[in-house]
Amino acid sequence: MLELDGEPACLWLNFFFLRTHFIRILVKGTSRCKIIASIQALDSVYFTGFAETNKTFVIARLAKRPNGTCEMWLFLRVDGIGEFEHPQHPNMMVSDESEEIWSGGGLTIEYLEPQSRWRISFDGLLRKGAYRQRWSEEEGELVPVKFSFHWENFTEVFNFSVDSHPSTFARAFAQEPWTIEFFQRVKKQREQHFRHEQWGQSVGEIEIKNHEKTELSLKGVRSHSYGIRDWSEIYRYVMILAHFEDGTAAHLTVINMPATTTNLAVGYVFFPDGRKAGIEWSNASLAEMADDGVIKDEYGVSFTAGGKYFDVSAALDKEACPVVYNGLTGRGVFHECIADFQLNGSTQGWGLVEFYYRDEAAQLVPNLQLGSKAEGPNRSSWSPVTDGSPP
Repeated sequence: MLELDGEPACLWLNFFFLRTHFIRILVKGTSRCKIIASIQALDSVYFTGFAETNKTFVIARLAKRPNGTCEMWLFLRVDGIGEFEHPQHPNMMVSDESEEIWSGGGLTIEYLEPQSRWRISFDGLLRKGAYRQRWSEEEGELVPVKFSFHWENFTEVFNFSVDSHPSTFARAFAQEPWTIEFFQRVKKQREQHFRHEQWGQSVGEIEIKNHEKTELSLKGVRSHSYGIRDWSEIYRYVMILAHFEDGTAAHLTVINMPATTTNLAVGYVFFPDGRKAGIEWSNASLAEMADDGVIKDEYGVSFTAGGKYFDVSAALDKEACPVVYNGLTGRGVFHECIADFQLNGSTQGWGLVEFYYRDEAAQLVPNLQLGSKAEGPNRSSWSPVTDGSPP
């Protein structure tokens, strides 16, 4: 029998899945995360918002990294006006402009009330036109854009460390060779990286030069990820985020992390009455989802959660599939594909399908300048809080 630290593997697995009391203590607090002393540390906040009455959407992300740098995503489309993206894209590295809030590249994200209310704002130039699939030194048409949204939750938090269904991990682990080193790697990953999500509504105004001020109401996810994130450990993943007209919200990620799980399907469903449930089973397979790097127009997956069966189809908008390069390494590309969804063949939904390829070559951005603040305070010495987690 395989033993870990003198205990049978089955007992160790029980501990692995049931040690939720300690994690719940960590997530009850309200203090913001501090960067851990590692070059791979991050503190990332990510918001999506879809109008659900037209083609308008906003995607915004800021992730603090050590040494005064920040990962930044900003894509939006205003129906009847056009598509916009940050002029840095497909590069995503900018200067971290604040130690207290998430701020970089003109984008600012701050919480007003932990796990309840946030503000997302931008004031600067965005590039108008088709989303670039490759880096170019040509600036394109830069347009002054200003917006401010207040986000408020309408679901509770789903904590992936606590609320995920254990059967998804058991099924993924069963496909791997079991060794002491394998379980040590699993334990290390679980203790180093944390993520929670909830869904809400953003309300605010956007001003675009030569256009009237537009009021927007958008529904989408807020995702907060923090700890150690070593992208070299992730070979590929596909993530589906969708909100449906009946109030259902769903997240499904299928991910290949060669050191631990080569085909892990994990996620959740928020039901219209507010209940949440971790996904128990899914037929989703990375081998059948753009494994060759060619992203198709349509995808379909099935999964179960909370004793219910869900059949989800996605029709991708090929005019709205922005690309982001992963950091400064020149390897790894994100494809953020906007999609229309159908739930069980009848219920309409809105959201996106995100594809990540570790070994897809990203064109290095020549002479990349992060600004004077890139040489600012060295945050690699920050230490994690022990009395709470990020909001």
